[in-house]
Amino acid sequence: MRSASLLFLSLLCGTLSAQVITPPGGGAGEQDTTEWRGWTGLTLQHRPLRSMKVSLQHQWRWSEDFTEFDRRFLQGEVEWSPKGSAAVEAQSISVGVRHTHRPDRAGDVQGVDRLIRWQIDYGVEGDLGRWQFSGRARCQRQSALALKTGADPATYGRRRTYRLKGTVEYNIKGWKWDPAISVERFLDRVPEDWQPDGAWRLRLATDRKTAKRQKVTLFVQRDWVSRYNPAPPGVALSQIGAGIDDLRLTGAVEWTVGVRYRYRFRKPGKKKDS
Repeated sequence: MRSASLLFLSLLCGTLSAQVITPPGGGAGEQDTTEWRGWTGLTLQHRPLRSMKVSLQHQWRWSEDFTEFDRRFLQGEVEWSPKGSAAVEAQSISVGVRHTHRPDRAGDVQGVDRLIRWQIDYGVEGDLGRWQFSGRARCQRQSALALKTGADPATYGRRRTYRLKGTVEYNIKGWKWDPAISVERFLDRVPEDWQPDGAWRLRLATDRKTAKRQKVTLFVQRDWVSRYNPAPPGVALSQIGAGIDDLRLTGAVEWTVGVRYRYRFRKPGKKKDS
């Protein structure tokens, strides 16, 4: 099984090549929309109660093929898992808030946008032998605290996104880097008469405990979004209140390589890690 896992990783890494997306008819040929990004993160975790987990995460991200700092954010999250039967304990609810500093170098005015995002998650997990399965449904809403131009943050609007994620992990006997693969669908909230819009994310990850309360996670992921026309076939943009700026003429592909470190604090009064 270890050999099969290594072969799978090798085949996946071999697909990390430039993706070319053809723009709509009338464009100037093919357009390479591939971009490489890097994510790094530090997470501090604590369990004040057996059924509650509190996390604080600081993350830094790079874009433009690792050459440009993209953003950093601080995120706090509280997760609650009810206790009872096995079916009940397999479920969880969490709420979180994220404060983002995002440099904006476009245009004549240079500066930093400060954003805030609220999110609520529902999670469920289970296992079958060495296989582990988990799912997550998330609703998130992002708005601006301050914009680089000094404009009213309300002009940024409130952007709501729904996310559905499924993960499968396999525990390989005698192997510390167990592989996990996840697929996630992003669905942006759009006006009622518009066509649905969203993106996809595919991630291959692995992690291992470096100590009793420490864990390192490595992953590579592919994000892609297709061209978008908010109007249904045969309907003009003006009929649904949309404009030319609401069209997405080309798709985009982004590859991300990430590494994260997590430290879990020991519960006060406990001599052993729980």
